[in-house]
Amino acid sequence: MGVAGYTVISFESFGIRVAGLSEWDTAFWFGLFTAIAMSILVPTRTGRSLPAAVKDGGWVMVASGTLQATSTIFFILAIQYTTVSNAVVIFAATPVLAALVAHVVLKERTSARMWMAIAASIGGILIVMSGSFGDGRISGDLFAVGAISAYTANLTIWRKNPELRRTVAIGLGGLIMAIVSALMANPSTVNLKAVLILLLLGGLLGPAGRVSVASSTRYLPTAQVSLLGPIETLGATAWAWLFLAEAPAGTTMIGGGIVLVAVLYGAAAGLRGMRVPVKAPG
Repeated sequence: MGVAGYTVISFESFGIRVAGLSEWDTAFWFGLFTAIAMSILVPTRTGRSLPAAVKDGGWVMVASGTLQATSTIFFILAIQYTTVSNAVVIFAATPVLAALVAHVVLKERTSARMWMAIAASIGGILIVMSGSFGDGRISGDLFAVGAISAYTANLTIWRKNPELRRTVAIGLGGLIMAIVSALMANPSTVNLKAVLILLLLGGLLGPAGRVSVASSTRYLPTAQVSLLGPIETLGATAWAWLFLAEAPAGTTMIGGGIVLVAVLYGAAAGLRGMRVPVKAPG
């Protein structure tokens, strides 16, 4: 499930670029279709409507949904203002940076091996960003940093509140995205091709991929699922290279290689003392 989930997600950045819409039109339609899709899925998994499930989750659910929306909006902005490879490479550092946030916020013990992975990931991200100075891509790289910051904060909320339903947070995040983006979007000018692409991404592939990844943690330790993360990074970079002629810069390849090795090194540390996972809520 994890392999399939990350493979599906790898098409998101390519699809966003091909849709050819402004960042806010993209965020509006993506969020709207995600909210609709999760409004259909949530009742089948929880027996509650999306609004009722959000109410059950309280302010913690609202915070999680807001961070989910923030992360996705920043990621869409990153795809619009920098290369696909830069955006996905920076986002690939999520597992080890999440460990850093958990150490600071939740006071979780961090091994020396993980500290090395965190330092290497930060170094890799700085190398990636160094190639963007002077060519107008630095703002997009910073949006990618914003995306990973919001997402790791959300992961910390999920870790502290394991009973929180991920599918509900994703649906609420989509709704918040649509509402916020509507203030700056112009949906009436969107063409049918773009709407169909975003329907596929926001209404099917995005939710399906994220639910698959979340569901895989029912059967595999989180660290082992993290080992599959590079599938998304390599896949998204490959689609952009093959179909958009967007070859990664040398700094992206060097920094990206460091980030991916660091993530694999840090995630492998989590496999020690592996325990049978507890079934996570939908």
